[in-house]
Amino acid sequence: MFLKTVEIQGVHFGAGLPKVCIPLTGQGMPALLSELQFAAALPADLYEWRMDCFFGDPLSVLPAVVEGTKGKPLLCTLRTQGEGGKAQVSPEEYEQRIAELLRAGGFGLVDLELSWGEDRVARLAKLAKEQGIGVVVSKHDFEKTPPGKEIAGTLVRMKELGADLPKFAVMPRDPGDVLALLSATWEAYQQVGPVITMAMGELGKVTRAAGGVFGSCLTFGAGQNASAPGQMEAEDLRAILEDLQPYDGSGVSPVV
Repeated sequence: MFLKTVEIQGVHFGAGLPKVCIPLTGQGMPALLSELQFAAALPADLYEWRMDCFFGDPLSVLPAVVEGTKGKPLLCTLRTQGEGGKAQVSPEEYEQRIAELLRAGGFGLVDLELSWGEDRVARLAKLAKEQGIGVVVSKHDFEKTPPGKEIAGTLVRMKELGADLPKFAVMPRDPGDVLALLSATWEAYQQVGPVITMAMGELGKVTRAAGGVFGSCLTFGAGQNASAPGQMEAEDLRAILEDLQPYDGSGVSPVV
């Protein structure tokens, strides 16, 4: 039996509106602190630190970044080139860096890329759980939208590997792809509870605002900077979420 909500540091994913996550992409501490200061006035439920964008040793400044979030969860992400990021690492280097990050601890969630293999993801997810850190297992397809059954099956498999929040982002080529992503989101939600999905680019913007109707519990809204194609500004995104998704207490907003 799946849980309809997932709680991380007092934030209940899957309850109420989808949570708005603001990315932090600064290359150094002054830029990161500027982003956090700018975001303080925005409707952020949590932050994602894109550590692959940071020049320097992330572990040395991790406590300062956590402090700057003012108690809101921090999702730490080392996004690699194959998944749309900047980090160039071998499989062994990726596992080592994530393991060191997890052992340092003190933050809310970690992103684990499925592309590095199920065994590696399962090991890191286990370590994260031992450290009391929530797990996002992610996959990005910047070329296309896979068939809906494949998307849903992948999200379910991520949950089996230890994900608290499975994540799948795709690139739509036509409105049918957008519908496939939303349908797969609903299918996966019914099996494993809250997930994170989005279709990228201009065509996919609707999924960032309406995904919660189908079981997607988190959406990314830009602060000073966007971290992916199609991200809306956080204030605009929250306003749309409130208009589109009245909440009835069931864990997923009703279609009205």
